[in-house]
Amino acid sequence: MAQIQDNTDVIQPTFLKLKETFNTHKTKCLKFRKAQLKSLLRGLEEMEQEFHAAIEKDLGVTLFSSQITSTIVTKADVENQLAHIDEWSKEEKVDTPFVIGPGSSKIIYEPLGVVLVIAAWNYPLYTGIPPMAAAIAAGNCVILKPSEIAPHSSQAMYNLVTKYLDPSCYAVIQGGVEVSKKITTLPLDLIIFTGSPEKGKLVAKAASENLVPCILELGGKSPTIVDKDCNLNVTAQRIIQGRFTNAGQTCVACDYVFVHQTIKDAFINEMKTELKRFFGENPQNSNDYSKIVTEFHTQRLQELLKDHQGQVVLGGQVNVNQRYVEPTIIVQPKVDSKLMTEEIFGPILPILLFENIDEVIQFINARPKPLALYYYGSNSKNKRLLEQQTSSGAIVHNDSIFHLLNPNLPFGGVGNSGYGAYHGISGFKGCSHAKPVFAKSTLNIYPFNIRYPPYTKHKLQTLSLFFKFAELPQRHVVNATLLVSFVVALKLAQKKGYLKKLFEISKPYVEKVWKQANL
Repeated sequence: MAQIQDNTDVIQPTFLKLKETFNTHKTKCLKFRKAQLKSLLRGLEEMEQEFHAAIEKDLGVTLFSSQITSTIVTKADVENQLAHIDEWSKEEKVDTPFVIGPGSSKIIYEPLGVVLVIAAWNYPLYTGIPPMAAAIAAGNCVILKPSEIAPHSSQAMYNLVTKYLDPSCYAVIQGGVEVSKKITTLPLDLIIFTGSPEKGKLVAKAASENLVPCILELGGKSPTIVDKDCNLNVTAQRIIQGRFTNAGQTCVACDYVFVHQTIKDAFINEMKTELKRFFGENPQNSNDYSKIVTEFHTQRLQELLKDHQGQVVLGGQVNVNQRYVEPTIIVQPKVDSKLMTEEIFGPILPILLFENIDEVIQFINARPKPLALYYYGSNSKNKRLLEQQTSSGAIVHNDSIFHLLNPNLPFGGVGNSGYGAYHGISGFKGCSHAKPVFAKSTLNIYPFNIRYPPYTKHKLQTLSLFFKFAELPQRHVVNATLLVSFVVALKLAQKKGYLKKLFEISKPYVEKVWKQANL
């Protein structure tokens, strides 16, 4: 396997160069951002075969799998950012409560600065380029740190960024553990990390020294519930895809399944049938079945297959040298075994049985919050209970993993599975600072000047009244104030016989008030 050099000397100079560029405001230009995203797309198109070759070497996936899980979805994400960047970049006008008016309020989305994106090895392209594109769209400079565990993909991303993006604004820093440790100690403006909860905690701890905000996508044990009224054939196909795609090395994979006890045998038989149809009699010879990324991780999975005390109803074979783990189904393993307490991240599927949805909810809530929760069935009550009484990064009905391809849904975790989100507008806003702007009028007449001392009982009563109606649009209040003042003036003028004179005097005054109020 190719090796990535662990050189920390490049980190500080690269960071300082990008920081200096950001301070010139070069990346804030919308035209510049669009040009960079278009160039990134062109690079993804022109280097597609290079990426396929790299991903095949790193993960043993076929051209088709590489396309649907890496290049196609990555390009779609960048295209989505490019299609909406004008809309998302616009300032957002918001109401101003009249109690603090008259004035105008808006929100400006400004870039944060230098963003670090740390990609994962399981989907190196998809966990690296889309969050980088979101940071570019938002106007940031970006450092991309690919995973050294997928070295060929790391080199391909280095080639992409250095050839197609402005080197004064965007950089790739390759490296191993030491580079990862040092780069997270920089006074960055945001870190986007995809990886395990254990590594995520280390990133967050290092970032906290400089109060650097993070978006952490951390995975975990995503539960799947198979109810008695599900469509067994569709359910089996989608769970197999959700568990065994990329040999189970997917952060939102179905980590374990709760099956209603009345359909246990039927479900297992359907899984066996569909697994055979998907990958043949010997999955090791299938072009559609991936390898485990390293021998180390193959050995780790081999250890999980020990001491679980469940019934292996399918698979169980491991070849460490070939980085192969057979698709495996285990029924009723011990819930305190490593298989059920650690994220599996491989092609092993534990099955537990349930009778009542309440026991499933109790089981899920007694454990760290997962990145996803999947329900197969049509029981509306059970769907609603899962939505209302469990917490997860996402909940999906009658499908697995494909929700993360919807750019209109935020992708992220909660609790132990991470925090923050990206994809679509969530990614753009996550890489931006929503800066409030309040422009106050210089109009300082009654009742807008009652905020100043000396304070009286009358002022307090008036302010209290204002706060009761604080949500009223300030334009209405200014109109009402002018109307009341005008009516009072009319009555006085009528008594004194000065009505015509009043109209002549009041007209320029009213025009001046409206102008000063900036309404």
